Amino acid sequence: MAEKKTWEGFCSYFLKTAEGRAAGRKSLRRGWRSLRELAEKCTAQLDEKEIHDLLGKGRDELDPEKNDLKALIAYSVGKGIQDGRALVEALASNHASDPLAFLAEHSGKSFGEKWAPVIARYWLCHPKDRWVKKKAKDFYDVGWFPAELTGREIRIELKASSEDPAFRFQQIRHPRLGGSLSAYDVLLCLGVTAASLEWWAIPASDLETLADNGSNPPESAIITIQHGKRANVWNDTVGYKHEGWFCTDGRSRRILEKYHVLSENLRRRLVN
Repeated sequence: MAEKKTWEGFCSYFLKTAEGRAAGRKSLRRGWRSLRELAEKCTAQLDEKEIHDLLGKGRDELDPEKNDLKALIAYSVGKGIQDGRALVEALASNHASDPLAFLAEHSGKSFGEKWAPVIARYWLCHPKDRWVKKKAKDFYDVGWFPAELTGREIRIELKASSEDPAFRFQQIRHPRLGGSLSAYDVLLCLGVTAASLEWWAIPASDLETLADNGSNPPESAIITIQHGKRANVWNDTVGYKHEGWFCTDGRSRRILEKYHVLSENLRRRLVN
């Protein structure tokens, strides 16, 4: 006889299937440093059996993503091992040190299309600038008009990744996709972790020298074709139909070093 399906059975199956799978993208999860340090002080005053009876696991299995440490500390406060404010202060410290962790709750699409422009606009824009987020069908993502350039537009193709440390930037369109003139001025790549930002500002005019297009030496090319079996990217002279991608592994970081820029220097780099 076939097993009868029940809601309770489904919940048990689902939780077992999800066991051990941490929520969100790894680089966007909190480090929980303050919480871990406080939990270590608590576990030092509790024996292994007491911890196991409380949480059903040993001290080496405790997971901050599953609220194990919060429960342990709250228990320790109840026993008088820790001060009542210790947990609140540890949580506040964790939130302050990993302010971007909330992005783990958003889809990759929301992260790239909604939040990446918000982050870029903060570091680039002054109050008198104009910032125009383009539609998906346009050939670049943002039109930025810095006040000091008197109406001149800097056209930005913006890519974001949270795959630290080898951030992967995908769907890079050839700057001349829309015709013979460059559709955008700069490819701006943003790498995000829960506690940090990394930027690479690559002029569109330099992209050909970074692409594996059949003419560059293999050691200098980092942008490769994203879809399809062809070895070279952007060697289609009719329309540049293909998209490229690259990741910031050790080799790529060395090649891209001159394009790397700190958040506080980003505006000056793009305007000058």
